[in-house]
Amino acid sequence: MSTKKDKEENQTYVSLDAEQTQAIQNLDGPMLILASAGTGKTRTLMAKVAALLDNSVPTNEIMLVTFTNKAANEMKSRLIAMGHDIRDMWIGTFHNICNRILRENYSKIPGINSKYTIIMPDDCLKHIKLIIKGMGLEDINLKPADASEIISFARNAMQYDPAHKFLDNIEYSIADVIEYKFPKHQEYIKLIQKIHSKYHAMKLGNNVIDFDDMLVYALYILYTDEAVRQKYERQFEYILVDEYQDTNNVQAALIRQLRKHNANITAVGDEAQAIYEWRAATPGHILGFPYAFEGTRTVILTQNYRSTPQIINAAIASINHNTIRLEEKQMNATLNDGELPTVSLHTNTYDELEYIADQIYGHIQNGITPNKIAVLARTLQMNRVGIHHVLGMRLLSYGIQYVVFGGKDLFDKKHIRDFIAFLELIYNPQNMIAWERILGILPGIGPKSVKNTILHLQNELGKSITEIKLKGIKAKASIELLNNVLTEARTRAQQPKVSMMDFLEPFLELYALSSSAKDDDFAVRVKELEETIQELNDMPIDEFLHEVQLKGKSKANKANVPDDHVIISTIHQAKGLEWDVVHIAGCNENILPHYRSIIEENVVVDLVERENKDESEIMIGNNPIEEERRLFYVAVTRAKKVLNLTMSESTPLGDPLSPSRFIMEVHETDPNAFEFDSIDFFSM
Repeated sequence: MSTKKDKEENQTYVSLDAEQTQAIQNLDGPMLILASAGTGKTRTLMAKVAALLDNSVPTNEIMLVTFTNKAANEMKSRLIAMGHDIRDMWIGTFHNICNRILRENYSKIPGINSKYTIIMPDDCLKHIKLIIKGMGLEDINLKPADASEIISFARNAMQYDPAHKFLDNIEYSIADVIEYKFPKHQEYIKLIQKIHSKYHAMKLGNNVIDFDDMLVYALYILYTDEAVRQKYERQFEYILVDEYQDTNNVQAALIRQLRKHNANITAVGDEAQAIYEWRAATPGHILGFPYAFEGTRTVILTQNYRSTPQIINAAIASINHNTIRLEEKQMNATLNDGELPTVSLHTNTYDELEYIADQIYGHIQNGITPNKIAVLARTLQMNRVGIHHVLGMRLLSYGIQYVVFGGKDLFDKKHIRDFIAFLELIYNPQNMIAWERILGILPGIGPKSVKNTILHLQNELGKSITEIKLKGIKAKASIELLNNVLTEARTRAQQPKVSMMDFLEPFLELYALSSSAKDDDFAVRVKELEETIQELNDMPIDEFLHEVQLKGKSKANKANVPDDHVIISTIHQAKGLEWDVVHIAGCNENILPHYRSIIEENVVVDLVERENKDESEIMIGNNPIEEERRLFYVAVTRAKKVLNLTMSESTPLGDPLSPSRFIMEVHETDPNAFEFDSIDFFSM
C-alpha cells in the first residue's frame, strides 16, 4: 500500500521533463543548472533535494542556500509536503547561514561576545550620520546615504586576501569600488575609509553587527581557522545554492571555502536574470562556476511553461545581444500561439500612463481578474513623475484598486496624508489621528504640545480649538489660524457641488507654515498635491476618504495580492513573479536603460582607454548596459499571455525622448517581433 509520502515523491519525479530529470540523475559532483525564465527552476531544485533524501542522505548533511527568506520558506513547505522531516537541514539565505556560523564561532571575532545583536539598515545609516556629524563633515558634498552605500558595496564586493588584515581588505575594497563604481566620490576615498573605521569601532563597542558583517565575519572565520572550515565542509556533504547569478564576491568565496575538498555542489540560476549589480552581485560567478569547480556537469533547462511563443521570441531577440553569457539563449515554448507584444508611442509621460490605465480598465471589462495584471517599470520615478502616483490616481478614478511593490504609495506620502487628514477633520472633528497630523505641521507646536492638545480635544469635544484652555502652547497665532481655516472649510463643505479642489487653498495656507516649506522640493510636492486632487476631483469627498481607508487596510504582500487589485511594481521587485497581462512603462533611453548605467558604461570605457586596462580587469566585472538588458529580459518574461510596451516622445516639460535601444534591437533582429501602433515610432 502506497503512502501519502510515496505519492508526493512519485509525483515529484513524474512531473519532471527530460532536461529536469538530468539534474537528479547525477547527485554527486559539481553541477550547474542553467534555468531560463519559466522553465521550472524551483521544481527541479526541490526534486534534487528530494532525490538526495530518498538516497538516504541525512538531512543534517544538506545545506540549501536561497536568495530570499520567501524562497527559503517556500522550499521548506514543499519538502514538508513531500513528507520529509527537515528540522536538521540548513535552509536559508546567505545571511541566515552565515549568522548560524557566527553564532557557533563568535569567539573567533575579536571584540564581540555571545550576546551580540543585529542592527537594521536604518540604524546603520543613523550611526554613519552621527559619525559624519562628529567629524565635523556636515558641510562637505558627501551624503551619509552615499557613504553608507559605498561602505556596504565595498564589503560585499571585497576580494578577501588572508595576507592582509581584516580592516585593510575592506579599505582596499572601498578604494576600488569608488574608482570604478562611484567615481564622483574619488576625492573622499580616505575620508570614507576613516568613516568605515569609526563605524566598525562603534559596532564593536556596542557589541552589534550589521547584515554585511554576517557575511564578512563568516568568511573571515573560514579563512583564518582551518579546523572550523574543515568542520563545516565535513558536516555538509551536499550544498545547493539557488539564484547563483545573484551572488557577490563574499558569498562566492564562502561557497568556495566550504567546497575546498568536497565537490558536491549544485548551483542553480540564469545569467540572463542577474540584475543585482547594485548590491555588488555579478554574473561572473555563475559564468565562472565550471572553472571554479572542475568537472562541472551543466544542465540547461529550455522548456518554458509560462509564456506564449511570441513573448519568448521577443525576450530571446533582446537578451542574445548580451556578450556576458555562457552561450546563446534558447527557450522552447510549451504554450500555444498568442498575441504579438505591442509597442505604443505617446506624447508625454502623463499620456503614456493614462493610456496604460485605460488599457487596464479594458482588460478588466473583458473579464481579466485585476491581480493578473501588472505594470512594471525600471523605476517608479520616471521623468520626474511618480508613475505609481499618476497611474494610481487614474486607476482609482475607474474604481480599480492597486498595490505597489518597490516604491512609496501615493497615499503613504506625508504631504498627501496631511491633506487627507485635513479633509477628515472637516468631516469628522472627532478623528484624533487627523488632529495629531495637522497639529504636527504647525510652527511652535512640538510633540509634547500635540499630545497635550489631543488630550484636551478628547475631553472637550464640540468646542472650538481656541476655546480649549491649553497650557504650554506658545503658538497662539498658529492655533487661531487653524481654527479660522477649519471654520471656513466647514462652511465650504456645506455648499452644493463641493469638490476637493475647494479645500486645497485653505490647506496650503497651513502647509506653508510647516517646516517642510523650507525644503528644496516643497514646490514639487505642492504641484504633486495639486495634480493628485485635480485627477480625483470628480470623486465625492466621502467616497474618496472611504477609498483611501480601504487602501490603508489592503497592504498586500507579493504572495497574497487581493483579486481586485492591480500590481504596480519595479522590475527588480517583480523578479520571480508572473502575470497574464504585463505592461512595461518607460521604454525610453535614460529610463530603460537607466541614465546611470549609460554614465557607468562611459566610465568603464574611459578607464579601459586611459589606463590601458582590459575590461575584464575591472573589479566590478559587469557591463552596466548588459545589466539593464537583463532587466528588460526579466520584465518581458514576467508576461504569460499579453505584453504591452509603452514609451513617450517627450517628458512632461517637453524635453525630447528616444526609444529604448532594447526595443530597437529586438525590431532589428526580428522585424515581426512587435506590433507597433504608430509609424511615428521610427521617426523619433
